[in-house]
Amino acid sequence: MMDRLARQISFFAPAAVMSAWATVMLQTIATGHINRLLSPIFRNYVGIAAVLLLVLSVLYLALYEPSANPAPALAPTGRLRQLGRWFLLLVPLLAASIFSPSALSSTTLANRQAISSTAGAIPMPTWSSTSQKNAELIVNSDASQPVPVELTDLVTLSHSPQQIKAFEGRKVRVVGFMTHPTVGSPRLARWIMWCCAADAQPVSVELGGNTAGDWKDTEWIEAVGTISFPSTLGQVIPHIEVESVKKTDEPDEPYLSP
Repeated sequence: MMDRLARQISFFAPAAVMSAWATVMLQTIATGHINRLLSPIFRNYVGIAAVLLLVLSVLYLALYEPSANPAPALAPTGRLRQLGRWFLLLVPLLAASIFSPSALSSTTLANRQAISSTAGAIPMPTWSSTSQKNAELIVNSDASQPVPVELTDLVTLSHSPQQIKAFEGRKVRVVGFMTHPTVGSPRLARWIMWCCAADAQPVSVELGGNTAGDWKDTEWIEAVGTISFPSTLGQVIPHIEVESVKKTDEPDEPYLSP
């Protein structure tokens, strides 16, 4: 009786683990945690994979036929050993579900900035017609009001001398999180994601002026100030002379797309 029960538990374990992984995927989507892990263009595939795992689990169970043959001599038969096998299967799953970080840490930010090819802002994709259109919309906006821009917009503008000339001195409103490098002025930073959190790289602009406050490196803030584009050793790094800064909610999409 115990041998048969042990064989059945061993057989059902793969279906249970597939279903559990599918549940974790669906939970990640339902809670929005997937926004911190994966680029929008790939998120639908996670949902598809979760559904397929559930379907495969059902098919696995539907096609199951108990065997009358005794368990192999080396097969574990004790309840404790069976529970141990389940434990080994489920530990990675529980770790992925419970202990996955909500955001990339400030240490990761510092390390990835350190290996970046530029000191302040990573290279953006080639200037395209879309980039040109977005830049023109920003430049042509109402000069009397702070322009809501993303950090990627400012970096893109910094690659075009013509757009720099048209936009320099304008007031901007930018959302990000403040970082405090060991050398230099504080920066407002965001992560840019191409595929997933593993390839995310930081992009930042320098901050000056009224940046007083006990701002944590992972705390989201909104800064309003005047934009300039100083050049240091041939590298243009956007600079915001801050007039006001306040705490704000995390954006629906915490990572930017290039």
